[in-house]
Amino acid sequence: MVSLELVYYFAGGALIVGLLFGIALGFALGVGRGGEPAGAPPPPRTETGVAMIREPDGTWRIEVGKQRYRHLREIHDHRAAMLVLEAMQALQAMLRESTPALPAESRLQGPAPAEQLDRILQELLREHPELPYRAVRLETLPDGTLGILVGTQRYQRVEDVPDPELRALLREAIQRWLQGSPRP
Repeated sequence: MVSLELVYYFAGGALIVGLLFGIALGFALGVGRGGEPAGAPPPPRTETGVAMIREPDGTWRIEVGKQRYRHLREIHDHRAAMLVLEAMQALQAMLRESTPALPAESRLQGPAPAEQLDRILQELLREHPELPYRAVRLETLPDGTLGILVGTQRYQRVEDVPDPELRALLREAIQRWLQGSPRP
Protein backbone atom coordinates (compact mmCIF):
# COMPACT_ATOMS: atom_id res chain seq x y z
CA MET A 1 0.00 0.00 0.00
CA VAL A 2 1.08 3.53 -0.89
CA SER A 3 1.35 5.97 1.92
CA LEU A 4 -0.88 8.98 1.96
CA GLU A 5 2.14 11.23 2.29
CA LEU A 6 3.57 9.90 -0.98
CA VAL A 7 0.28 10.59 -2.79
CA TYR A 8 0.37 14.18 -1.57
CA TYR A 9 3.94 14.63 -2.80
CA PHE A 10 3.06 13.10 -6.16
CA ALA A 11 -0.08 15.29 -6.58
CA GLY A 12 1.77 18.42 -5.51
CA GLY A 13 4.61 17.69 -7.91
CA ALA A 14 2.16 17.05 -10.77
CA LEU A 15 0.41 20.32 -10.00
CA ILE A 16 3.67 22.26 -10.04
CA VAL A 17 4.79 20.60 -13.30
CA GLY A 18 1.37 21.35 -14.87
CA LEU A 19 1.55 25.00 -13.85
CA LEU A 20 5.09 25.38 -15.18
CA PHE A 21 4.08 23.68 -18.43
CA GLY A 22 1.04 26.02 -18.79
CA ILE A 23 3.14 29.12 -18.18
CA ALA A 24 5.77 27.99 -20.70
CA LEU A 25 3.10 27.20 -23.28
CA GLY A 26 1.44 30.56 -22.68
CA PHE A 27 4.69 32.45 -23.28
CA ALA A 28 5.40 30.40 -26.38
CA LEU A 29 1.99 31.34 -27.83
CA GLY A 30 2.29 34.97 -26.81
CA VAL A 31 -0.54 34.91 -24.26
CA GLY A 32 1.78 36.24 -21.59
CA ARG A 33 1.65 39.69 -23.16
CA GLY A 34 -1.99 40.61 -22.66
CA GLY A 35 -3.57 37.88 -24.78
CA GLU A 36 -2.06 38.99 -28.09
CA PRO A 37 -0.29 36.48 -30.32
CA ALA A 38 3.45 36.96 -30.73
CA GLY A 39 4.34 39.44 -33.47
CA ALA A 40 0.74 40.66 -33.94
CA PRO A 41 0.29 44.41 -34.51
CA PRO A 42 -1.39 46.34 -31.72
CA PRO A 43 -5.14 46.75 -32.08
CA PRO A 44 -6.22 49.92 -33.91
CA ARG A 45 -6.85 52.96 -31.76
CA THR A 46 -10.48 53.94 -31.81
CA GLU A 47 -11.88 57.28 -30.77
CA THR A 48 -15.38 58.45 -30.24
CA GLY A 49 -16.84 60.07 -33.33
CA VAL A 50 -18.55 63.44 -33.56
CA ALA A 51 -21.54 63.80 -35.88
CA MET A 52 -24.10 66.43 -36.76
CA ILE A 53 -27.55 64.83 -36.99
CA ARG A 54 -30.55 66.54 -38.59
CA GLU A 55 -33.69 65.42 -36.82
CA PRO A 56 -36.96 64.83 -38.72
CA ASP A 57 -38.32 68.10 -37.34
CA GLY A 58 -35.40 70.01 -38.94
CA THR A 59 -33.42 70.71 -35.77
CA TRP A 60 -29.76 69.78 -35.52
CA ARG A 61 -28.12 67.67 -32.82
CA ILE A 62 -24.48 66.99 -32.01
CA GLU A 63 -23.72 63.34 -31.38
CA VAL A 64 -20.59 62.34 -29.50
CA GLY A 65 -20.32 58.58 -29.26
CA LYS A 66 -23.87 57.54 -28.53
CA GLN A 67 -24.84 60.69 -26.64
CA ARG A 68 -26.85 63.41 -28.43
CA TYR A 69 -26.83 67.07 -27.44
CA ARG A 70 -29.08 69.95 -28.55
CA HIS A 71 -26.72 72.69 -27.37
CA LEU A 72 -23.00 72.88 -26.74
CA ARG A 73 -23.71 73.98 -23.17
CA GLU A 74 -25.21 70.51 -22.49
CA ILE A 75 -21.81 68.81 -22.95
CA HIS A 76 -20.33 68.36 -19.49
CA ASP A 77 -17.83 65.61 -20.35
CA HIS A 78 -14.46 67.33 -20.95
CA ARG A 79 -13.31 64.69 -23.46
CA ALA A 80 -16.53 64.98 -25.48
CA ALA A 81 -16.31 68.78 -25.45
CA MET A 82 -12.72 68.65 -26.72
CA LEU A 83 -13.72 66.27 -29.54
CA VAL A 84 -16.52 68.63 -30.60
CA LEU A 85 -14.14 71.60 -30.58
CA GLU A 86 -11.58 69.68 -32.66
CA ALA A 87 -14.28 68.69 -35.14
CA MET A 88 -15.47 72.31 -35.40
CA GLN A 89 -11.92 73.54 -36.01
CA ALA A 90 -11.41 70.92 -38.73
CA LEU A 91 -14.69 71.94 -40.37
CA GLN A 92 -13.71 75.62 -40.28
CA ALA A 93 -10.38 74.76 -41.92
CA MET A 94 -12.18 72.80 -44.65
CA LEU A 95 -14.54 75.71 -45.27
CA ARG A 96 -11.66 78.18 -45.53
CA GLU A 97 -9.95 75.93 -48.09
CA SER A 98 -13.04 75.44 -50.25
CA THR A 99 -14.73 78.86 -50.12
CA PRO A 100 -13.69 80.98 -53.10
CA ALA A 101 -12.95 84.65 -52.58
CA LEU A 102 -15.47 87.13 -53.91
CA PRO A 103 -14.47 88.72 -57.20
CA ALA A 104 -12.83 92.07 -56.50
CA GLU A 105 -14.81 94.01 -59.10
CA SER A 106 -18.13 93.03 -57.51
CA ARG A 107 -17.08 94.57 -54.22
CA LEU A 108 -15.68 97.77 -55.60
CA GLN A 109 -17.97 98.92 -58.36
CA GLY A 110 -21.30 98.38 -60.07
CA PRO A 111 -24.63 97.25 -58.66
CA ALA A 112 -25.04 95.77 -55.19
CA PRO A 113 -24.32 92.02 -54.90
CA ALA A 114 -28.03 91.23 -54.45
CA GLU A 115 -28.81 93.02 -57.73
CA GLN A 116 -26.00 91.20 -59.50
CA LEU A 117 -27.22 87.87 -58.13
CA ASP A 118 -30.79 88.67 -59.10
CA ARG A 119 -29.74 89.40 -62.70
CA ILE A 120 -28.00 86.01 -62.89
CA LEU A 121 -31.01 84.30 -61.31
CA GLN A 122 -33.43 85.91 -63.78
CA GLU A 123 -31.23 84.74 -66.66
CA LEU A 124 -31.23 81.20 -65.25
CA LEU A 125 -35.01 81.31 -64.94
CA ARG A 126 -35.24 82.32 -68.62
CA GLU A 127 -32.91 79.44 -69.54
CA HIS A 128 -35.21 76.98 -67.73
CA PRO A 129 -38.76 77.75 -68.87
CA GLU A 130 -39.94 74.36 -67.60
CA LEU A 131 -39.52 75.54 -64.00
CA PRO A 132 -42.67 77.05 -62.50
CA TYR A 133 -40.83 79.87 -60.75
CA ARG A 134 -41.45 83.35 -62.13
CA ALA A 135 -41.89 85.40 -58.97
CA VAL A 136 -38.42 84.81 -57.50
CA ARG A 137 -36.21 87.77 -56.64
CA LEU A 138 -33.03 88.38 -54.68
CA GLU A 139 -32.87 91.64 -52.75
CA THR A 140 -30.87 93.49 -50.15
CA LEU A 141 -32.78 93.65 -46.88
CA PRO A 142 -32.72 96.77 -44.67
CA ASP A 143 -30.12 95.16 -42.40
CA GLY A 144 -27.81 94.62 -45.42
CA THR A 145 -28.30 90.86 -45.69
CA LEU A 146 -29.50 88.97 -48.74
CA GLY A 147 -33.22 88.30 -48.99
CA ILE A 148 -34.84 85.66 -51.18
CA LEU A 149 -38.38 86.55 -52.20
CA VAL A 150 -40.45 83.64 -53.57
CA GLY A 151 -43.92 84.91 -54.36
CA THR A 152 -44.91 86.66 -51.14
CA GLN A 153 -42.70 84.47 -48.91
CA ARG A 154 -39.31 85.86 -47.85
CA TYR A 155 -36.31 83.71 -46.87
CA GLN A 156 -32.91 84.74 -45.53
CA ARG A 157 -30.95 81.60 -46.47
CA VAL A 158 -30.95 79.33 -49.51
CA GLU A 159 -31.33 76.35 -47.15
CA ASP A 160 -34.66 77.79 -45.92
CA VAL A 161 -36.26 77.62 -49.39
CA PRO A 162 -38.46 74.51 -49.29
CA ASP A 163 -38.23 73.45 -52.96
CA PRO A 164 -35.01 71.52 -53.80
CA GLU A 165 -35.05 72.54 -57.50
CA LEU A 166 -35.29 76.20 -56.60
CA ARG A 167 -32.52 75.79 -54.01
CA ALA A 168 -30.31 74.25 -56.71
CA LEU A 169 -31.07 77.14 -59.06
CA LEU A 170 -30.23 79.69 -56.36
CA ARG A 171 -26.95 77.90 -55.59
CA GLU A 172 -26.09 77.91 -59.31
CA ALA A 173 -26.72 81.66 -59.48
CA ILE A 174 -24.50 82.23 -56.44
CA GLN A 175 -21.78 79.97 -57.86
CA ARG A 176 -21.80 81.85 -61.18
CA TRP A 177 -21.58 85.13 -59.29
CA LEU A 178 -18.68 83.86 -57.17
CA GLN A 179 -16.86 82.65 -60.28
CA GLY A 180 -17.12 86.14 -61.72
CA SER A 181 -18.97 85.08 -64.84
CA PRO A 182 -20.12 87.91 -67.08
CA ARG A 183 -23.15 89.52 -65.55
CA PRO A 184 -26.23 89.84 -67.78
